[in-house]
Amino acid sequence: MDLEQLVPGVLLPGFAGTVVPEWLHGELERGLGGVCLFAGNVAADDPDGTARLAAAIRAVRPGTLVAADEEGGVVTRLEGRHGSTLPSPAQLGLVAPDVAERVGAVLAERVRRAGIDVVLAPSADVNDNPDNPVIGARSFGADAHEVASRVAATVRGIRTRPGVAACVKHWPGHGDTNVDSHRGLPTIPAATAARHAAPFEAAIEAGVPAVMTAHIVVSEWGPEPVTVNPDAIARLRAAGFDGVVVTDAVDMAAIASTYGIGGGAARALAAGVDLVCLGNPELGGLDAAAQYAEVVDAIVAAVHDGQLAPERLREAHGRVARLASELSSARGTATRTSPVDLDHGDAETIEAALAAASDPSALAGLARIARVVDARGGATQAAATRAVPVADTLRALTSAGADAGASGVTAVVADRPSAVQLGVLADVQAAGECIVVNVGAIPGGFDAAVVQLGADSVFSAGIVRAWAAKGGR
Repeated sequence: MDLEQLVPGVLLPGFAGTVVPEWLHGELERGLGGVCLFAGNVAADDPDGTARLAAAIRAVRPGTLVAADEEGGVVTRLEGRHGSTLPSPAQLGLVAPDVAERVGAVLAERVRRAGIDVVLAPSADVNDNPDNPVIGARSFGADAHEVASRVAATVRGIRTRPGVAACVKHWPGHGDTNVDSHRGLPTIPAATAARHAAPFEAAIEAGVPAVMTAHIVVSEWGPEPVTVNPDAIARLRAAGFDGVVVTDAVDMAAIASTYGIGGGAARALAAGVDLVCLGNPELGGLDAAAQYAEVVDAIVAAVHDGQLAPERLREAHGRVARLASELSSARGTATRTSPVDLDHGDAETIEAALAAASDPSALAGLARIARVVDARGGATQAAATRAVPVADTLRALTSAGADAGASGVTAVVADRPSAVQLGVLADVQAAGECIVVNVGAIPGGFDAAVVQLGADSVFSAGIVRAWAAKGGR
């Protein structure tokens, strides 16, 4: 296989719209490894549209991987317009691992019916830094062993659906950072990576076929981000993982601002990565075709100037092709008999766990909401969706709360104890009675009466409505 065929086979680009664009059609014919779907590829008013789009992609190249970030909670593509109806990892971290396994199976069935075969989930990050700006409720919690049990359970649940693969992320762990790698370059010590290793080890033991790298520097492993660091990728292989290593999006600032998108892609492949995710073309008005061409040119140049060995490119291509073949074969055996809705008993269990973690006075305050302040502003951990169903639900409750007059409560929606959000909370507290509705990691770190929700999602909004109707629990 020549270079012109190898390079497309290790790339995972995004594209705009709900039909296959001409440039993508051509790259599929040349052997494109896969595509990554984002919210803009999903027509909210056409439930079968995503499946048709995936079918159109595979009609050009049957072995193409179709991937998407579908974590549940604050990160969703299929439900990006209104918010996820599935629990978040933070919520699942409060209940037994078998619930996470069942939710993983439901998630896998949903994506399978949408034509997606690689779920870029679960997050195995241990969120033990309350001020983390990017992980938060995407993590199962702050205890590595508790996170490990839910990660392994979710992987097992996803594996119950033929033709669907989990991709655990963000190795070696993005949970103890105060920098968002979309915007900058985080650094952690090797001791933190070791402390956060258990969830990734559990995922590998559970048979996860893909691992996504984090764009973070581990100080003792060298000055380069893990994604482009050969020593780091060698450590992942030494830990027993022989599946597909996938990059986080190379258009993120942690990579692109130093190496460029094309340079970062070439360096990642040289370092030992197998599949390069190019990023979301919806962000910043990027030209997906031009971005893709830049990456291809950079990889070809890296081969020609000796920075990327052809043998390394063939190895990466082989791993991606093997996963695609396995999923394609399994997809033909799948049936449509599995549930796509959360079990009612599991939903009640999660609701009870959230109520137990919340302050009773804050729960009671939901029946007296007179004002809502969203302390998150424009920068939230819900980067995958612009929907704010919890905040919208609270605003809908204000008409009832206003009837209480002076006894009305201000609800402050927050997702982490950043200086900005704590400042907003302090101002509201000074003005009168308030509660915090925490849609971030639990417990959250707020000095106030708190309603613990663990996600700004449709699932969480339903719980808020139920509690408000009951006057708290």
